[in-house]
Amino acid sequence: MALNLFPKTVRFFELLGRQNAMLVEAADLLSRILEEFGKVDDACKRVNLIEVEADELCREISRQLSLTFITPIDREDIYRLNLSQEDSINLIKGIATRARLYGFTYIRFPARKMARNMREMAGITGEMICCLKDKTDVAAQVKQLKAIKGECEMLLGTGLAESRHARRGGHHEVDPGVRPHRAGRGTPGRPCGRHRGSGAEECLRYRCCSSSSSSSR
Repeated sequence: MALNLFPKTVRFFELLGRQNAMLVEAADLLSRILEEFGKVDDACKRVNLIEVEADELCREISRQLSLTFITPIDREDIYRLNLSQEDSINLIKGIATRARLYGFTYIRFPARKMARNMREMAGITGEMICCLKDKTDVAAQVKQLKAIKGECEMLLGTGLAESRHARRGGHHEVDPGVRPHRAGRGTPGRPCGRHRGSGAEECLRYRCCSSSSSSSR
């Protein structure tokens, strides 16, 4: 394989942007799979097609990288971006395949929220690729990613705790986005003052108020 020692116009950022668009679509489909069980088959088929297209694009980026001597950013960074996005798409495909295979009829809140976070993180990664292309600062996007990553770690811990509790015969589901209120703030079957209006349904669903009220008795 000949090595090109002269500058060659390879639009790596466009290729990485196309790859990121596939990642965003796959993450969006995964979120739909976990939310809408009636569309699992169609969504899984599309995820499989995206994975095949992403494999081809990943190989093309690697091939172009091996043929190009001068790159817009460090060669190792392009290599890692390419593989990281490809690995993420492969993992999404694996989760979607298992969701279809096992025929789930209910997915707990932490898993659904993590899937939505994954979609958001993929979109932020796309913004960072654009920033690299334009040579602008990515500090704001990095801060967002770190915050979402921290939330995902909390969601993972909550989900694992709920799973252990369910195996022991309990069925309580905790929404980590809703913190328990002080005793006396709410009454069983009624939302507290903090969750009146748009938050009332969520307050009742996850029983944050009724739990705290009952514990104060």
